[in-house]
Amino acid sequence: MEVKEIDLGIRKSSKIILKKYRLTRILESWVEINTTADEAWKALIDFESWSKWNTFIPSVKGELEVGNKMMIKVKSPGLKEMCFKPTIFKIESGNKLVWGGGAFYIGYKGIHEFIIEYIDENIISFKQIEKFEGPIVIFMNRMIDKTAIGYVNMNEEFKSFLERDINL
Repeated sequence: MEVKEIDLGIRKSSKIILKKYRLTRILESWVEINTTADEAWKALIDFESWSKWNTFIPSVKGELEVGNKMMIKVKSPGLKEMCFKPTIFKIESGNKLVWGGGAFYIGYKGIHEFIIEYIDENIISFKQIEKFEGPIVIFMNRMIDKTAIGYVNMNEEFKSFLERDINL
């Protein structure tokens, strides 16, 4: 598996890597945030607040329950706005939310994980992992690069949103 850290040409506290293996691409991004795991989880699942802090995925609609379909709006930098209807695959309260979907007719599947990892009582690591699978991924390099920028932006915006009270 080829692994490379993506240099986005911007100074951010977030990190991102891209893993490539055959017809699979995996983006992993993360940032440390000065907050509790409980506060991070509450903000993560408060989809109504996303429009206030999240320029990458500004709209999420639907009920947070395994098996449910959500309606999300994604605005990757430099790409047209897209809407998706991912299915919620997994919820580990306080720790992990996984959604995804695909298009069988073009041989594509995408799985997105949001993970909150406890570091200490006032610091967490917020991670996003996206797995792109299928023959079409070999033609998705530009879109994956733009998505990487969106993840880093979202991580930084989530960090700013959660740390806003610290800076007052």
